[in-house]
Amino acid sequence: MSQAMKTYQPTCSIEALKARAEMYHKIRQFFDERNVLEVETPVLSQAAVTDVHLASVQVQRHIHGKLNTQYLQTSPEFPMKRLLASGSGAIYQICKVFRDDEHGRKHNSEFTMLEWYRVGADYIALMDDTMAVLRLAVQAAGTATLAYRGMICDPALPPERLTVAEAV
Repeated sequence: MSQAMKTYQPTCSIEALKARAEMYHKIRQFFDERNVLEVETPVLSQAAVTDVHLASVQVQRHIHGKLNTQYLQTSPEFPMKRLLASGSGAIYQICKVFRDDEHGRKHNSEFTMLEWYRVGADYIALMDDTMAVLRLAVQAAGTATLAYRGMICDPALPPERLTVAEAV
């Protein structure tokens, strides 16, 4: 048994928890200022995901005395699009999602996802939203840049914008 499993101590520091809470607060404030409604959709579904590149986590439950298989969401996309089709207007959600067969040093089977839809917004507006949210996340983390696999992203700089043809 590993040392981490022998202790009751969490693996996340209090500083990291506070930074995450501040980031969530800033994200909620960002969407609230734009009249985007926060929603909460079901985590369990009767059907698995249809994306062939994702594996759903199965859950066995007893419902009215019968064993049923349900699935934990891999993304809130489908129930959020049902809300959009029902006339919800612009919506967002910060929620837990689950993916089977995905686990690694920097990738967990359970993680938090931010998903949003702005009715009538074009891709340029959504790109602007994305950069603004990245800036908020960096600010909450107390750093100026993001780094991944040797690449550095400075959200304070204007992003490079490519067409699909240019990106291929």
